[in-house]
Amino acid sequence: MIDIDALNILADNIDRHAFRRGYVSAFTLTAFPTETDEELSIHVTRESEGLVYGNAEVGTADAFKACIDALDGKVDFIVYDIDLQFEIIRPDNTMICPMSKSVLLAYRDLDVWVSSVKYTMLSLVKNLKHKKCVLVNSAKCHSGLGEMLRDGIKGIVAELAVIDSDENNSGVFSVADIIIGGAVYTPVIEKNHVIECGDDTLIVDAGIGTITTEASDFARQKGMKILRVDNRAAMAGTLISIIQSHDLVNRVMGEGEIDGVPVVAGGIIGAPGTVIVDSIHQPSEVIGIADGTGKVRYKPSNDIERERIEKVRNWILDNGNG
Repeated sequence: MIDIDALNILADNIDRHAFRRGYVSAFTLTAFPTETDEELSIHVTRESEGLVYGNAEVGTADAFKACIDALDGKVDFIVYDIDLQFEIIRPDNTMICPMSKSVLLAYRDLDVWVSSVKYTMLSLVKNLKHKKCVLVNSAKCHSGLGEMLRDGIKGIVAELAVIDSDENNSGVFSVADIIIGGAVYTPVIEKNHVIECGDDTLIVDAGIGTITTEASDFARQKGMKILRVDNRAAMAGTLISIIQSHDLVNRVMGEGEIDGVPVVAGGIIGAPGTVIVDSIHQPSEVIGIADGTGKVRYKPSNDIERERIEKVRNWILDNGNG
């Protein structure tokens, strides 16, 4: 049963909160990380610098539509997880439900989990690049988090051993500085693993619920630190990146002409000699000259390029943008 009243109250609260603070507002619609019969689970609304955001896990298209109906026009951006198990955008680019005011954007929630683990470890563990890490997964868990953690962590530690919890892994844990549980909602770190560890080994519960009760009790008795990763910082950072990328694509990126001079902005690779400006829609500054391969030359190499830069700068000044 979808609580429509609760959704409407939530949407109104986010709208008022963002308006009072003068902040951008966003709401993420995320896939449940494991199979469930739940249709909808609403989470706490949070605030970051310049941003108010909420989150709900949705399991059905009906729940997604109910969220859109409640949130459209109440938040600036509705951001959906591409791992949702139903179609959001049809092949003809129409939505499964109409939106008129909020902007719909996409992200992948598992990327947030991985970023949380990486940057928490980098902040918490000194000299991380010299540490040995064991990532414990399970063949029974098919969320994909374990594989993504493997790829995300291997570049920031000295050694990374990736193991399955059901296999015989005797001896692996005795040399580990860090143990990471990477199976979502699946207990994979057991007491016999912790027994092998040194007292200063860090246990990171990346998949939430990856350590058994017996293992966590024993680890605390040994004085080991057990960390459940908190996604709020990575979520706020991801939303800001998504929103700014949307702004870049829609307000900055493009190519055209200014007073007969070819110009590009926002990452478009221009032909050699094209003038690069800071925004195609509201140019206020000349960045440099394109070399045709994606690099920028900050000084003109001939009279033609000097003339082009001068014409664009004069146009910007004449139009009040500079």
